[in-house]
Amino acid sequence: MRIVRWALLGALLAMGGAARADAPPLKGFWRILVKPKARWVLYDTIEKDTKRRKRIVVETYDVRKVGGADVARLRWTLVGPKGEKQDWGSSDSGRYTQVAVTDAGLYILSDDMDDAKIAEALKKKPSRSDPPKPYKGTKQNEGRFLKVDGDTVCVGYEPLPGDGDCDDTCFGTMCLTATRGVTRLDGTWAPDNSIFESE
Repeated sequence: MRIVRWALLGALLAMGGAARADAPPLKGFWRILVKPKARWVLYDTIEKDTKRRKRIVVETYDVRKVGGADVARLRWTLVGPKGEKQDWGSSDSGRYTQVAVTDAGLYILSDDMDDAKIAEALKKKPSRSDPPKPYKGTKQNEGRFLKVDGDTVCVGYEPLPGDGDCDDTCFGTMCLTATRGVTRLDGTWAPDNSIFESE
């Protein structure tokens, strides 16, 4: 199963590396993350038994203005097959729990930051530019990347060239679009190292 997952995820990452010049992300790409009462649902695509399938529900809340920025908190809820719920948010693992968006770009914040701390963070450069610009993983950024494929932007981390083989525990990806919000979560950023996608 790990080999299959690695092959599927490798194919996605390879596809994401070929940016389409005819459809670059437009200015304002990140504003979908601060849309009031937005809700996106991702389903486990590896588990074929619908009675056992898990899902992740991503919701925006506490949407507000801080200075010139639009700010929102994001709730990531892992829902089990029997309706059991677990908080799955982690800004360090691509599941942003609080963000700010300005004309300059996206600021990735932690959920414990109040408005005063956010105002201080806004004095610095954004975490991601607007529109998003692709970049490759390096030793300095621990393999983190941003890839663009048409209207989809994927962020994550992956092994660097020469790192050798690994199982399904050495990469993670989160993808989104400007209109459909979060569309994919996989690798170590997803439950059970699975592949969760919107339908």
